[in-house]
Amino acid sequence: MSNRLSIIIYSCWKNRDMWEVFSQLFQKYWKNCPYQVLLVTDEYHETDKQSVFTKIIQNDDTWARMIKKAIEAAQTPYVSLWMDDYLLCDYVQNNDIEKQLERAIKYHAANLRLTESPTCHGHWQRHKNIGYYKRGRAYSFATQIGIWDSSFLENTLQDEWSAWDFERIASLEKGGNKAEDKQPLLVALDYEFPYEEGVRKGKWMQQGQKLCRRNGITIDTKVRPVMTNMEMAKIYFQGAVIDWNADLVVKVQNLLAGWRKK
Repeated sequence: MSNRLSIIIYSCWKNRDMWEVFSQLFQKYWKNCPYQVLLVTDEYHETDKQSVFTKIIQNDDTWARMIKKAIEAAQTPYVSLWMDDYLLCDYVQNNDIEKQLERAIKYHAANLRLTESPTCHGHWQRHKNIGYYKRGRAYSFATQIGIWDSSFLENTLQDEWSAWDFERIASLEKGGNKAEDKQPLLVALDYEFPYEEGVRKGKWMQQGQKLCRRNGITIDTKVRPVMTNMEMAKIYFQGAVIDWNADLVVKVQNLLAGWRKK
């Protein structure tokens, strides 16, 4: 196992049906993964299902505290945050990940994203294959698969935060050019990590269903139904709106969330 990077999978007992699907695809597409894979969940009981998890962390708490607990258990200087519905859809080469890890180390990156989503703000120090995100802008912090500096992430997370807070609130709050220069938020422009978001709001997205079918994995649509064409169209529309003006959308979302709390 590598002593430089760990993979943290955030989940919950309610979503345990995803663990076997996740593991089957992971074992197929990244069989020789050199990094420990930690599952952090609110509850866990032994099952006879196959899994790729090398360590289980039980912590029934907020998302932020659960991630902090997993970082502590990982004990590696870098971690990669995943959700249980981030499903591998093609083969992963270790040298590709090591190349990106070396970049993160070289440029002291707080985060090096492995998928450009949303569009980055430009090239980092004129490197044509590395982009960057401006702090204080929408989705400058994201749960997209990437490589995080463990210390930075642990010190940044506020205990009460959800993953939603991390992406939509922390992104706009954590501004500052000095911090940006010291530990930039980067993205690889010459590599895209091969995964699909398989589930959203408790339902299979159509690409997740197709991925499972292609790999001979049977899913129980009575337990977790598949989204309709209309539901998928709504997701694509929301994505297009965010691409149009992510800052405006996130500020409105934060405002509405604040009103609901009141």
